[in-house]
Amino acid sequence: MRKFLVPLAPALGIIFTLAACGSSGPSASAVPSVKFVGNSTCATAGATPYSPSPPRVNTMPPVGQAINEMPHMHVEQGMKVTYDHNPPTSGCHYNLGYGTAPIQTGAYDREIPAEFWVHNLEHGYIAVLYNCPSGCSTEFQKLRTWYKGLPKDPEGLVPYPKVIILPWSTMTVPFAAVSWDWYDPIPNFSIAEVQRFYANHAGHAPEARAV
Repeated sequence: MRKFLVPLAPALGIIFTLAACGSSGPSASAVPSVKFVGNSTCATAGATPYSPSPPRVNTMPPVGQAINEMPHMHVEQGMKVTYDHNPPTSGCHYNLGYGTAPIQTGAYDREIPAEFWVHNLEHGYIAVLYNCPSGCSTEFQKLRTWYKGLPKDPEGLVPYPKVIILPWSTMTVPFAAVSWDWYDPIPNFSIAEVQRFYANHAGHAPEARAV
């Protein structure tokens, strides 16, 4: 799949401190609860929700909306999943190895089916989505610049930020940020809001220590 930039260099710039997980972080009881939901394309039978559900956040109050969780099960490539939320924030997905599913970190100018990149969310990525029928090259360049200034993965397992930027043409807002079980619609473009969401949710997902 063609990327707009291939790939962006590992970020060495802006570094900020994320609050530690565990007992020192916000308690699960302070975060809105979600339901465990599924359908014929991604059934809850035999599946277990991630705990805590939704994932904890780095600081309170949470940034964005908590969204009902779908199972994080693997499905065969080619199977279409009906996601409970648009854009997806959880659910069944393909498992094809890093670079395909999950897709490679970076910024894309071509829409990629969610079954490939929902695997990124499971691994603790933040997805920044844009829907610009008339084009938004200025905003896209600002997102690229923001990406290049991010620190590497806060878990310290990979030398790059766990962020993907890509178009999503079916959402009802021009911009949005998502992580596992969390959604932040951004009707008016704001790098500050994208950064707020990233700082709040980075490092929390069912398999946040995976690449």
